[in-house]
Amino acid sequence: MLIFFAITFTVLGLAYGYIGWRIIIPAELNSPWSWIAWAVLFLFLIIPYVATYLHFTGKENPFTDVLSWIGYIGLGFFSLVFVFVLAKDVIWLLGIAGEKIITFTGNLFSDNTRPSLPPDPERRRFLINSINLGILGVSGMLTGYGIFEARRSPYLKEVTVPIKNLHKDLDGYTIVQFTDIHVGPTVKRSYVKKIVDQINGIEKDLVVFTGDLVDGSVKNLRDDVEPLRQISSPNGYYFVTGNHEYYSGVEEWIKEAEKLGFKVLINEHQVLTKGNSKIILAGVTDTSGGQFLPEQKSDPHKALLGAPEADIKILLAHQPRSLYESSKAGYDLQISGHTHGGQYIPWNFMAKIGQPFIKGLHLFDKTWIYVSMGTGYWGPPLRIGARSEITLIKLKKV
Repeated sequence: MLIFFAITFTVLGLAYGYIGWRIIIPAELNSPWSWIAWAVLFLFLIIPYVATYLHFTGKENPFTDVLSWIGYIGLGFFSLVFVFVLAKDVIWLLGIAGEKIITFTGNLFSDNTRPSLPPDPERRRFLINSINLGILGVSGMLTGYGIFEARRSPYLKEVTVPIKNLHKDLDGYTIVQFTDIHVGPTVKRSYVKKIVDQINGIEKDLVVFTGDLVDGSVKNLRDDVEPLRQISSPNGYYFVTGNHEYYSGVEEWIKEAEKLGFKVLINEHQVLTKGNSKIILAGVTDTSGGQFLPEQKSDPHKALLGAPEADIKILLAHQPRSLYESSKAGYDLQISGHTHGGQYIPWNFMAKIGQPFIKGLHLFDKTWIYVSMGTGYWGPPLRIGARSEITLIKLKKV
């Protein structure tokens, strides 16, 4: 964990330093405003880490929640600024390169030796600072829009999964998936209650949760997750761990999930029936689980041990990367989350690292996989181009 924080702090430090170099320095602010600008930038860099440290050391209280809000909104804003500044500089460099190529080419075919006029430094400075102000303004507006998108109610996304030779009693079988709520410093009871009310208003056969319920301890978040006890589902509701459960005390959260009425699947399965049909519903721990508890190493094959013949085999797995093993194990459908659909630029590029898919329905070998964009959010309370969802998965015979 310390290595992870060291790497992310170094990367973000370089990004924030780049912002200062390309925005604060060209502004040529008089003292002490230049120092104040750099101090504010550094403060927004360290606040998320201070808040995270306080949460991980058990100092979870309203003050640390406020600190998290400030830090995460700042992180979202400055990450957008970084992307725009980097794009501006790339375009600028390409423009310079293009201009030099045109000048060089022109000199080859022309004897025009008239010297070009020197650039006007004041005009250049005005142009740069105007663009930078525009970047700050656009980033601020996008941050506001991203907060609105993140905090609004998840939308109901309906997905039809075609299954060859599906038993007729399972044709139209419905599964509600919710995932990646990340109850914690900025996601509280009211948001959880809103999700539960939406789920209870959907006609379905089964409810599944595919990991990353919390960012914090049972002691601090027990009341915030309590509305989950009110979920209604004809065939019960099921839970698998995500990587953030392991950061937050996985054994305590497994017990709490069971108290809330979930059946927790830890590399195991349940046999469900509808009419004369039979479903194997299996669940695995997060792919990182074995790093925290050796006995919780993720294993889609183990989850099928002792399973009878069935009309369909479904796997609940937090990370899409479990697909490589689940396809070998012969599952018909894997239901996953973890990626948040990228959540917003530039994190959408990072979400693709090590994952076969980051959103939507896909066929891999003979196994279907659906990857949800998540029902909450993590870190910056922003969503741009990846709205949160509750998913209604419908099986269809083909």
